[in-house]
Order: sequence, then C-alpha cells, then structure tokens
Amino acid sequence: MHPPLEAHKQEGCDEAIQALNDCHNAGTFNKFIGACNSAKTAVDKCLKEEFLAMRKLNKGAAVEKRKRMEQIWKEIDEPPAFLKEEQNKL
Repeated sequence: MHPPLEAHKQEGCDEAIQALNDCHNAGTFNKFIGACNSAKTAVDKCLKEEFLAMRKLNKGAAVEKRKRMEQIWKEIDEPPAFLKEEQNKL
C-alpha cells in the first residue's frame, strides 16, 4: 500500500506513477492478477528514495535547531553580568 500519489508527481516519480496508472487503466484486472507488479515496485522504490531524502533533510534541520536551543538554554542559565560582578566582589 502506498500513499496517495497525486502529491508526489512533482518529486521526480512522475514517470513511475504514470506507468502504474496506465497499467491499472489498461485492464480491469491487471492490478489484481499481478500484471502491474513491476510498475508498483518502481513506484515504491521511488517513494522510498523520496522518503529517505526528506528524512535526511529533516534530521539536518533538527540537529541545527537542537544546537540553537542548547545555546539559548545555556544563555538562560547564565547569571546576568551585574550578578557576576557582585559575586566576584564577595
């Protein structure tokens, strides 16, 4: 089972999706008797590559966001400059 294919046509999988749709439209029972298995395998492979690419991008963004958040937390945990001066006087 794959997700709705209309959203993926612009992602480079359009040839594989079109081949699968053509196979399904060529005969009523093609999708039931396995005539479209190679086209479906190509769509699944393309969607998997798309998924892995998006996961890699999202992971990179998450790592950057985490670094920014840790820096913000570090700044929040630091006492203000005027408190540091008072602590140094004591």
